[in-house]
Amino acid sequence: MKNNRQKYSGIFSRYKNNSNYQHNKIENIRINNILNLIYKKNNIVLDLGSWDGYISEKIKKKGNIVYGVDNSKEALIKAKNKGIITKLVNLGVNNLPFTSEYFDYVIAGEIIEHIYHTNFFLSEIHRVLKDKGKLIITTPNLASLGRRILLLGGKNPAIETSENEKNAGHVRYYVLESIKELLKVNRFKITEYCSDVVNFDNKGKFYNEYLARIFPQIGRTIILLCQKNFS
Repeated sequence: MKNNRQKYSGIFSRYKNNSNYQHNKIENIRINNILNLIYKKNNIVLDLGSWDGYISEKIKKKGNIVYGVDNSKEALIKAKNKGIITKLVNLGVNNLPFTSEYFDYVIAGEIIEHIYHTNFFLSEIHRVLKDKGKLIITTPNLASLGRRILLLGGKNPAIETSENEKNAGHVRYYVLESIKELLKVNRFKITEYCSDVVNFDNKGKFYNEYLARIFPQIGRTIILLCQKNFS
């Protein structure tokens, strides 16, 4: 019998292949938050959904060995040209092609909202992390101030309601407490969390980075540092 995960195998690839993958100012704030959570050099790092290696290359330049995983061959060629060790994998469907307890850090930036089988996805991350290894995970915040404003006005708070090529392919939506609970169930201990900006609209024209430091629960993006736990 075909694995039930196979029925969803095209979802993440459609998102990646149709994405312009542009890095605007707000996106770079999120990326800098990720980089700041990698405290030391000489780590072996796995970047899930690495695409063309834009973030992977920045992690590598901090003095780390970086593996990039994606399901786009074309994107992985670009990542490989940047010195990233690449593997073609359909995330959330296939097992990660690495031995257990191999990585110091796993980065899952803006990935989990595209994954149907989140427990399987997180169990594979847990498996490949070393004892006391770290997971850095980011995801859009359903309770961001910008989305709350839209909802109060009777507008759709940027939730995808149909299959459309213009959509990003989100199938899960999280607030801070729900993603923390999911990680806890999957044996991760949250050690830090933050956000990038508090946005006042959904187009990124009006935002404040300082407010996100004070009120991360209403920030645009949820950013968490977690440690592998065995209990």
